[in-house]
Amino acid sequence: MTRTPYQLDIAGMTILRPSGGLLVSDASFSIGPGEVVLLVGPSGSGKSTIVQLLGGLLDTGDGGWRVTGRLGCGGRSIDLATERSLVGGIVFQDHALFSDLSALENLRIAADHAGHGLEPDLVAAATALLGDIDPRKTVASCSGGQRQRLAIARTLLADRPVLLFDEPNSGLDVPMARRLGELIRDLSRSMGKPALVVAHHVKDLLPVADRVLLFDTRARRLVEVPRDADIIEAELLKLDRAAGGPAAAGAADQPARPPRRNAWPEAIGRRSRLHWLGRYMAEYFWELCVSPLMLIYMGAGALIMGFVSMWFGFHYNSFGGYLKSLLHDETLVGLGLVQGTVAVPLISSILFVARNNAIIAADIGNRALSSQFKAMDNLRIAARGYIYSAILVNMVIGSLLLLVLSLGMASWASMQTWHAQFPQQDFELWRGQFFRKLLPDGYHPASSMLWVALKVGLSALLAGAAAIVIGGGRKDSVLEINASIARSIIIGVTLTLLVHAVISVLTL
Repeated sequence: MTRTPYQLDIAGMTILRPSGGLLVSDASFSIGPGEVVLLVGPSGSGKSTIVQLLGGLLDTGDGGWRVTGRLGCGGRSIDLATERSLVGGIVFQDHALFSDLSALENLRIAADHAGHGLEPDLVAAATALLGDIDPRKTVASCSGGQRQRLAIARTLLADRPVLLFDEPNSGLDVPMARRLGELIRDLSRSMGKPALVVAHHVKDLLPVADRVLLFDTRARRLVEVPRDADIIEAELLKLDRAAGGPAAAGAADQPARPPRRNAWPEAIGRRSRLHWLGRYMAEYFWELCVSPLMLIYMGAGALIMGFVSMWFGFHYNSFGGYLKSLLHDETLVGLGLVQGTVAVPLISSILFVARNNAIIAADIGNRALSSQFKAMDNLRIAARGYIYSAILVNMVIGSLLLLVLSLGMASWASMQTWHAQFPQQDFELWRGQFFRKLLPDGYHPASSMLWVALKVGLSALLAGAAAIVIGGGRKDSVLEINASIARSIIIGVTLTLLVHAVISVLTL
């Protein structure tokens, strides 16, 4: 394919950690069009930080990383101290595929956010890697090699000037790693793009590299070394000994060659951002509002509430016998009012928030831990705009829809319970008295129900926002996700109780 060639030039790059420690000092290097450069160094030395900087993902705000230097690419000069670099498309070490989207949707969303129409030859090059993968396949059902190729294809479709690979051979055996290296080299040369490949184990990637940069952790510099495995290994051993740590290892799976015919390019197509907003809205509407288990869960809570309020309302009171019959109608009115405006809305909200806050915290936490948000940022996908708005809108809509369901189920359970206690009475008597203050004219809700809707919707909104904040915090392990789930439930339910209490008191 014929494309505009790009060159990456870095001059005087210095990176300071948020703690103030020096990571890189005055680094300068260039990568020419179609050139593949390996960046090697000890584990944990900060190689991935350089990749994140070039991909625009390094947090350089107040209290974050501090960077100086200049970056040049495609005729543009960027001051790294004040501007975010968006030149690099990253293939993450853990792939960072979007687990809730199919294999095809992972590519579609990247293509739709590339910022311009994609050329057919670029789509063909990206999807040539995927001939053995069913586009409808879930990410979870793909092998490790298939996921890696999906991640590469997704990054290619983002069409950034520079290709960045963060330890792509991690977990691969030697033959598969070499085939991956050949793939990177061929893509880089055919597209005229520089490629920077972070690698810890370099022997299987050296044959495809044009040059090698060594991250010298003693001098905090990037120095070019010969493309000689023995020399590189000796230098890494010196750095490892100086750091007092051992080198790491790895092994496992990757691509089979794609078949001759490839149906992926036609399937990708082009969709608007509104399509993706709708896609996430539908996903969370199902999960947070109308999944069968959710409906059963909320319905069961409402049935129990309806039975308990009616049964105990007539059996445990300060009057009995003759007075019980005499005060029957007023008791029904009071039970209907309390159940419809206080008890059922509160129980419905608590059940709704407890269940959904756990789901939201787990979902957001998993996306943070697996680098999905970073991948979306690198692909210029408005992840938080899509996902957060879909969650909050569905929390409000779902809470109101399920409130109506809960009121209906609780009322039915109350009616059946009442009829079991007073079988001689007509259902019309129950309906007329139970709903007297809720439906004054028999059809339209009383104004007090607007306050009920307000406290249910507001509590769901605040609880959902809390779950997003808690789930979106930094996650370094699954244990931290589990802890965030517990915090999300506790804070969400507490907010729900406060909102219901305050609005109920204010509207008495």
